[in-house]
Amino acid sequence: MKYNSSYWEELPQEGKEAGKLLETHISPVHNICKLTPLNAQSFCAHHYSTTKATKLGYSQELWDADKVPESCNQYWEDLDKNQQQGAEEMGYDEHSWNNLKATRRRSTYLLYLSHLCFVLGSIFYLQLSMISIRWDQYTRDHRVPQSVLDEDDDDTWEEWSYENNHSDILEVREDYWIQYERSNVLGAFSYAAMGFIEMCSNRNGYTLHNLLMPLGGLLGMINALQYDGSAMQYGSAASLTFYLLSCTRLDFFFVGSALECIVSYAYLAGFDGPLLLYLDSIACLLWLYCAVVGVAAEFGFSFEQFLRKERVISTPCSPLSCAQQKTDRYRH
Repeated sequence: MKYNSSYWEELPQEGKEAGKLLETHISPVHNICKLTPLNAQSFCAHHYSTTKATKLGYSQELWDADKVPESCNQYWEDLDKNQQQGAEEMGYDEHSWNNLKATRRRSTYLLYLSHLCFVLGSIFYLQLSMISIRWDQYTRDHRVPQSVLDEDDDDTWEEWSYENNHSDILEVREDYWIQYERSNVLGAFSYAAMGFIEMCSNRNGYTLHNLLMPLGGLLGMINALQYDGSAMQYGSAASLTFYLLSCTRLDFFFVGSALECIVSYAYLAGFDGPLLLYLDSIACLLWLYCAVVGVAAEFGFSFEQFLRKERVISTPCSPLSCAQQKTDRYRH
């Protein structure tokens, strides 16, 4: 779409004229306007200053803020005659209007679920990083040689533990792998779910950016179940690369994904050490920060509206775009 990500004042005249046919929303993972029947913002794409849109309570401010007035969250029978006339002038009847409201409500629930997936996935990935740091410290304290650490078979570990009188290390190692696998699978699953929610919430959702996030999550889940260390490293690098390529703006998620890719490629190149583990933790913290800020931006704005008793319905934004919107709000 030529003007998909433009604000109203950035549109040329031809874009404004075409805008009257558009139905837009903020994508669940990327801050881009998309064609969708999930809300009634099409009413103000071009005619927000005309009688048709103002009958429903639209203004330019609502359009640029991706918000809709209260009337768009009401059933047809709850609209007054003036609002019903405005809806009819925009091509809606009672059936299509009520279907629009029901669909938008389902989309709202999905978008809130995407916030939850983003937060949980970031927490699981941070937990995964902490588990790796603890294991690294444990093996250093027990002076496990690199030749043993590079081996995945139990016989090598059993032989070394017997020779060095460290029988407890086998139990610790097994517990480490169980926790590592669980956190890795849950983190990848949460991110994959967030990506799938975007596609479900977006009529034009099958774009390259939208596909990369769930694909990266699915690849991460498969990789977490691998027992071959070399295959795990390659799978992890591919999964993290998909996360990075799914980014559409320079933000904390992009920086965190880029940092994760650097760490992953460093492992593939044969580098190792505590520094890479700490860099991995920093990247996971950036992901978690982005997720928490996104939740705060969405629910904070909704709570602010509630306190002011504003009669404006907030369309939930994506986890990543909410974080960016909060940052932009502080800038201005």
